[in-house]
Amino acid sequence: MKKSVRTIWIAMLSVVAFLVACVSSKGLTKTEKAKLVRERDSIQEILNRREGACVYGPPEVIQAFGAETQRLRHQLDSINQRLGEDEPK
Repeated sequence: MKKSVRTIWIAMLSVVAFLVACVSSKGLTKTEKAKLVRERDSIQEILNRREGACVYGPPEVIQAFGAETQRLRHQLDSINQRLGEDEPK
């Protein structure tokens, strides 16, 4: 009796775990993935142009340029991470 109750309990937990895994899928849809790829490509293009740029002006302008470049790099890393998590393993 104990063994059958334990078997049923394990089976029920397995079914619940399976259903939760199916319902809470965190993968990207094709449109989300395409949007992220386009955004990644445009940010990469901007960073490539900024890489060799000479910035002239007061220190505030140079600092703002550097801060914006750093923000774009972080955004690119974030997008790459989201796309990498979505890749099948």
